[in-house]
Amino acid sequence: MQTAAGSSVGRLVTGVARFHNFALINVVRSERGAAELCKRFPDVPVVATDHPGWADEVRKAAAGRPVSVALDPTGGKMAGSLVDLLAPGGKLVSYGMIAEEPISVHAFVSKSLTLRGKNIISRWPSEASSEKRASDIATAKQIALALTDQFDVVATYGLGELADAVAHAVQPGKVGTVLVRPR
Repeated sequence: MQTAAGSSVGRLVTGVARFHNFALINVVRSERGAAELCKRFPDVPVVATDHPGWADEVRKAAAGRPVSVALDPTGGKMAGSLVDLLAPGGKLVSYGMIAEEPISVHAFVSKSLTLRGKNIISRWPSEASSEKRASDIATAKQIALALTDQFDVVATYGLGELADAVAHAVQPGKVGTVLVRPR
């Protein structure tokens, strides 16, 4: 399962999961976002978290299969909710801190879960060899070119407008990709 599934990264993950035949449950904030994502990927279940019964909907979408991995850029309380949905021995892969809240670790101990954090912005350049970085970039480019229909551009900003671009990119409910051009 993945949260923020309607984001550009989320749509790419969905595309890659479908390509590799991985079962996936997408989680978004609103029914409007769920409807939009269902149009793009009608064969992938989508659950909106804007009502109290959303966790039960995830369990129903899993159809009795264990949820072994959750991808989450949100963190905070959402990560705690995902931990409750993971099967014993599952993994929460946290790659962002949108909520800017701490993640409680109590549930990890009781279910023998693994928390993996990844921050490609600060670590990737120093952790990966130049060959690995080149391979990662080539792979990302291949995926992006294969899934161009997933990049709806909502706005383009100049480099001098970077603060405005970031503010726009993190707006709740934004549908589309915010681009920054070099000039």
